[in-house]
Amino acid sequence: MALTSSSTLTDALSQYKDNLAWWESETKAANLLEAVLYLLACRPEQLATASQQVTHSSLAALQGKLEAKVLNTASGAQRANFVRGRCLGV
Repeated sequence: MALTSSSTLTDALSQYKDNLAWWESETKAANLLEAVLYLLACRPEQLATASQQVTHSSLAALQGKLEAKVLNTASGAQRANFVRGRCLGV
């Protein structure tokens, strides 16, 4: 889901919850990063409903992890894996 300027806080929270297992795929990581960035842009000090809460500082910490995964995945897709080198003789 792409969040836009017309998205609501509820949309962002739904996307956040739908992608909590972000380590399972690059798509989930990118979607969660988008939700985190949206929530940070709204500058909530704390979001709370019933027994769940998310703080600004926890979002900021998660943002760094997600950016690393998303950026490494994007650049890693263009690189070949190097497994082992062996001298064939000179």
